[in-house]
Amino acid sequence: MKLKRLTQYALLLILTAFASCKKTYLDTKPSDQVSEADALSTVANARVALNGIYRAMYMQYSDQEQDGFPALMIFSDFMGEDIVHSAAGTVYFRGGLRWTDHRSVSSDLNYFSYRFFYKIIANANMILSRIDDMDGVAAEKAAIKGEALALRGWAHYQSVQFFGKRYDATTVPNSQPGIPILLTNSLDAQPRSSVEDVYKQITTDLNAAITSLSSAGARAYKTHIDLNVAKGLRARVALTMQDWPNAAKYAAEARAGSSLMSAADYFSGFNNLANAEWMWGANQLADQLPTYGSFFAYMSANFNSAHTRPNPKLINSKLYALITATDIRKKLWWDGTTADAVNFPGVINASTGQPEPSQRKARYQHRKYLVKDPTVSVGDIPYMRTAEMYLIEAEANARAGLNDAAVTALFPLAVARDPSYKKSTKTGQALIDEIMIQRRVELWGEGFRFLDLKRTNSPLDRSGTGATVALATVGITTPIPAGDVRWQFLIPRREIESNPSIEQNP
Repeated sequence: MKLKRLTQYALLLILTAFASCKKTYLDTKPSDQVSEADALSTVANARVALNGIYRAMYMQYSDQEQDGFPALMIFSDFMGEDIVHSAAGTVYFRGGLRWTDHRSVSSDLNYFSYRFFYKIIANANMILSRIDDMDGVAAEKAAIKGEALALRGWAHYQSVQFFGKRYDATTVPNSQPGIPILLTNSLDAQPRSSVEDVYKQITTDLNAAITSLSSAGARAYKTHIDLNVAKGLRARVALTMQDWPNAAKYAAEARAGSSLMSAADYFSGFNNLANAEWMWGANQLADQLPTYGSFFAYMSANFNSAHTRPNPKLINSKLYALITATDIRKKLWWDGTTADAVNFPGVINASTGQPEPSQRKARYQHRKYLVKDPTVSVGDIPYMRTAEMYLIEAEANARAGLNDAAVTALFPLAVARDPSYKKSTKTGQALIDEIMIQRRVELWGEGFRFLDLKRTNSPLDRSGTGATVALATVGITTPIPAGDVRWQFLIPRREIESNPSIEQNP
């Protein structure tokens, strides 16, 4: 979608928030009978509009690879090396796994990811343009403003990581092309701003969100951003910018007052927003989604579909070998033995309620994600957890050379997952490596791996991981060097053709 047409769509979520929501609401042009001023005339209306943005983050747009941000979480992990496919699977998400979709100017992945984030940004801008002038309780206005600022910052942050080169703190300024910065709903075509300027704006938005949310009341639902989540986002951005002091600072503040989940909760299916460790996530309702309109239709271990039954997802065998035997997380993946097989019944036949006999079984298959009801591909989706904040704090301190602070931050998480864990005595790169292994295991399947490789300027190497079956026909089978042009998504052709201000990536 070209940026000068974004305002045609920006009011869309706001208007549909007042009506019953349907699958095609993002494909329908907004009615010209309701003005932006009417839709955002009160704080109550602004809150409903904001709710619409959160819902738009996980709803299906036009096909099965466009289930909002969770679809991009899947793409991000499939483009890494830690999720391995046991078979070629269906066509959905295959181009991400093979590193072909994001390098095609005509692919749906590029077009969807580009327009998705700008729809979030445009709708946040609608709210931000009017919230200060509304009558209402100050705390409620502060909450709405803070959430909208955080969403705008988050959307710019996610997008620039896909379409721009990585931020490099050793290069000042980062003048490489980033993405257009959209702060108002202008009809003018927007050029790409530098990566430096995009990150400056992201930081400005998140700092303002933190200030605003500091005077807001407690949120009602974890589906919404609060002060701790805004600080968590600020920590993520600082980590990407190699701003180690702020990454550690905001991560520690973000997790304040939160707790880590129990071992029992760890095996409950990663599908419940009420989990004590979840800071932010999506609450999916069965009557709001199409049959395959869910993260869990592709990623769960027990929903019976053409995506999961013949192609259970595995962990990188090299990574699995690095998990200690006493670590509870090792039980999330089948060790291949008959004794452990009972813990991995696989997908469930909806008619019989029993394991599906036709399912492919493979060593290292997971049981991290489980649908609550095997007949419905629905589950809550984690966007941010307390564990990530411990990992950010530990990594940032380690990269800053603060070894003691790093091992102190890592210990609570590591010992919660492995009761036999002893505080690390490693330093330097060895400590960083240990933290990154913890991060890969802990956040497996939560949408971080591609961007972690990119931000750390690491190569992609799938050799020896078991990732061969699904890549045999087409795609990448050899390492991709750090800094290769393929780490950038191409700007979609439709944007290039309609917006002469946009420069294409190499």
